[in-house]
Amino acid sequence: MPETFRFAIIGDCHFVSPKYHAAANRGDDYRRYAWMMENVWPRVMSEIAAEKPAFLVQLGDFVEGARDPSLQSAELREALELLRNGCGCPMWFVKGNHDRELALREVAMPELRERLLALGGGKGRPLTTFHYAFSHGDARFIVVDDVSLRPGLPQVAWLESELKWAQEHAARTFLFSHAPLFSIGRPFWGYKPMLDVTLPLLDRYRVDAFFCGHSHNHAATLHRNVRHPLLHLETTILGYPQAPLVPLHEVRPSAVSRHSYDYFWGFLEDSAPSWHLVTVAGAQVRAEWRLLGRGAAGVLEWTEAGRVACVRQPEFPPRVGLGAAELHDVREARVFMAGYKCLDPEKRVLLNGEPIGVTPPLTCFEGHMAVTVPPEKLTALVVENEVVVENPHGEKFLLGAFYIEARLRDGRLARSTVAQEVYATCGDWDAWNSPILRHVTPGEPIRVEGLVF
Repeated sequence: MPETFRFAIIGDCHFVSPKYHAAANRGDDYRRYAWMMENVWPRVMSEIAAEKPAFLVQLGDFVEGARDPSLQSAELREALELLRNGCGCPMWFVKGNHDRELALREVAMPELRERLLALGGGKGRPLTTFHYAFSHGDARFIVVDDVSLRPGLPQVAWLESELKWAQEHAARTFLFSHAPLFSIGRPFWGYKPMLDVTLPLLDRYRVDAFFCGHSHNHAATLHRNVRHPLLHLETTILGYPQAPLVPLHEVRPSAVSRHSYDYFWGFLEDSAPSWHLVTVAGAQVRAEWRLLGRGAAGVLEWTEAGRVACVRQPEFPPRVGLGAAELHDVREARVFMAGYKCLDPEKRVLLNGEPIGVTPPLTCFEGHMAVTVPPEKLTALVVENEVVVENPHGEKFLLGAFYIEARLRDGRLARSTVAQEVYATCGDWDAWNSPILRHVTPGEPIRVEGLVF
């Protein structure tokens, strides 16, 4: 009889410590991650340990990454020890962009190499790369190194051989990467070469689930733009447990066609620290999205890869609109936006023709950047709004995810619709062939209409 077992998955962790980051380098991200280390990490590890999974897979960006190379191995070693002691189960690792390769080779690779050789009865070639595979029960677990998964490199043929072996042996197949294939909430936040070589393989081979991090968002989607539909799960333990959940579809456009996938759930970064627990029991697979302190908020089940049923969907908080009669009750408002390569501090932002400030630095399409509407300009708000971003110096960048939040006198938070397009003043993102990408001539303003409360 097939073995029943469970395994846990955690996404980006970004371990930080003052021992490895000089005071001058402790910016906003450092302070956020330090708070989460104290207030989120222990709770996540306690929840995982209580479930006693067979093993844990960490999806990369385990550490924030010390700038001093001489400290990077010690940083990783301390972080691994903390997680190992807290979770109480064997761990497998995915290489992330913040994880320093030399430190990984010195600290993590010997452990992975030893475990893989043990699983193979001492046979096989010693691990020398950050892509590898292993079996547990009747399942195959395949870990890819997203940066080197590109045309012409050996990992492509290796991945196909692993997928082929799994299909020939009728093995459940789970694929792990740091970067997503389809980033629903952070457009173009992945590696196009990885997507280009992986999609043809997904036309030929079935995969039960693809787990990834990198975006710091949480999403469960089933993609039907390949012959064998792919369950795609993004996750991270980062976030503020008491923060209100922010549904991804309310604040982010989808960079891939909405008609090409089923959307089970999605939440914005910082609003839902969580992890996954997967149970493989014979023909049945059950994937639980464990929201910290709230149990299994979302549950997916399947017996055949690609035929996934959502048996429990997380509750989406009701969206609060804003009627014309309530506009005078607005006490504060912010215009949110996200982007890449947006650094010029002289790009003015206008709300319905009124200047309200300048764009903040936007480099990673992060989820918490906004321009606060000055109190004297709150009267510019209307039910259907227009935002204009000037570009006097012809900077080359991408902007998107425009929406407005307004706090009312009674404490309610109203949110406008989100712009469904992103705007680029250069061709850096053209290769993605995204249906939401719009081009604007450098120097011309970006005009966003239809932000409706």
